[in-house]
Amino acid sequence: MTELDWFAERCGDNHTVRFRLKGEIYRGRSSFQTIDILDTAEYGRMLFLDGLANSSESDEFIYHESLVHPAMLAQDHPQKICIIGGAEGATAREVLRHPSVARVVMVDIDEMLVGLCREHLSRWSQGAFDDPRLELHFTDGRKLLEDTTQVFDVILVDLSDPVPDSPSV
Repeated sequence: MTELDWFAERCGDNHTVRFRLKGEIYRGRSSFQTIDILDTAEYGRMLFLDGLANSSESDEFIYHESLVHPAMLAQDHPQKICIIGGAEGATAREVLRHPSVARVVMVDIDEMLVGLCREHLSRWSQGAFDDPRLELHFTDGRKLLEDTTQVFDVILVDLSDPVPDSPSV
């Protein structure tokens, strides 16, 4: 076993978590962040943004279900939904499971990341990107909300950790 067989996530000055790799799917950089899509021995396919674990195949559903359903169920018949972030498409997948939803506006700043997720993490979205109720916009989510006159029944924010110089900041 060599260092090349592992991906190290630096969690602080004195703490690193290492993931044993089965393979590399994509490693590169968009205009906004570094992107690593890796196959790991323990968690399956994983998405890392700026070196930090963002989601994993084995347990992404826990995060996305917990993010979406409490807010959706707190509204009576939510029809118009806005998602800020959510590049993997899993938040959209969960929103679109609600039969009352007529329109989902998803806004992500990183078009390249969304494309990579659609290509390599399609199990996360399960076809959500092809649903005609989904409108996908590539711009700053805060700016879209500040500039729009649209009213949403639910607004969900699914962003990466707000580390310095990241798009989440």
